[in-house]
Amino acid sequence: MKTLLVALLLCISITISPNVYSKNTLKVLSWHGYTDQNVVTAFKTKHRIDVEITYINNDRELRNHIEDSNKQYDVVALNSAELRRYIKLLKVDPINTSKISNLKWLSDQFTPLSSNPETSYSSDVYGIPYTFSSMGLIYSKDRVDQPPRTWRALWSQIYQNKVLGYDGGTHNVSLAAIALGLPDPFQIPSQHDKQIAEQLITLRENALTFYDSVNEATELFNKFELSLMFANYGHQQLNALRKSGANVGYIIPDEGALAWVDCWAILADSAHTDLAHLWIDFLLEPWVQRSLIDRHGLQSSLGQFSQQTSQEKLIWLSPVESGSKREAMWNAVYSGKSLSTVLKHIERFTP
Repeated sequence: MKTLLVALLLCISITISPNVYSKNTLKVLSWHGYTDQNVVTAFKTKHRIDVEITYINNDRELRNHIEDSNKQYDVVALNSAELRRYIKLLKVDPINTSKISNLKWLSDQFTPLSSNPETSYSSDVYGIPYTFSSMGLIYSKDRVDQPPRTWRALWSQIYQNKVLGYDGGTHNVSLAAIALGLPDPFQIPSQHDKQIAEQLITLRENALTFYDSVNEATELFNKFELSLMFANYGHQQLNALRKSGANVGYIIPDEGALAWVDCWAILADSAHTDLAHLWIDFLLEPWVQRSLIDRHGLQSSLGQFSQQTSQEKLIWLSPVESGSKREAMWNAVYSGKSLSTVLKHIERFTP
């Protein structure tokens, strides 16, 4: 009788298990390079579910997707500053870390997660670190005699029309603040609006153009034989340029460099939180993390910081005073508006 019962249970298990999630689709919001096809295929095969991935190029697109009431995602990759913003907006749910066995591989730099301000709030964990990078300065070894030691090189007339910038207001405002020597590039009082706007207009006039993806940056840098580039995507960009044959170097200027930690988070309106936990756990598999390094030049959250990284002056991203105001300022600058028009354009964001 016992043998018959065990056989029956096994039969039920075999019948049900492969189809538990078969009618569900996990919806993922991801950056390029984070979810290669072979990784997605392996996950789908292991758990017998469908995965639908939407790729983004910048934080502006990220916000648009998350905040669009007509769209729904289960799990998202976002930097720790955006994560903290969405924690306050109640847009992400705490993660049940007991469901993620591969946390055992996570670097000591990020643990314990429950007391890490980048990933937790009130001891609840909201983000699982996936990859990280500095946002340094890339330079052409063929066209730049000495590696630039300051961010002000991006504004130097020596490199007029030889600079490639990034099309993003949040980070560009922070970069301008660093170049100006302001004490906090993330919380900038409104009395500095004019100074920041002037700096951004000068950058616009000195740069050839601005990119919004790794592929576009690589193409533009090579096609126009540019000299300097702000590496918003960090080592991923450096890797892409070197793979293309470009003879480039990478430096952290003396003022320091912005740096990001990208995490996986589960959105509050997720219809498949169990699947989202499975996804996050799977992407912490050592072989998946190895592919981030080998294919894309990304840095793994499983590895300890190198001595060089530990010694670099990194300015980890933090929530800004107003992302909307920064994007409005940058959009006005990028579209060619004058200083007075730019300042007029952001008046509605000034208390």
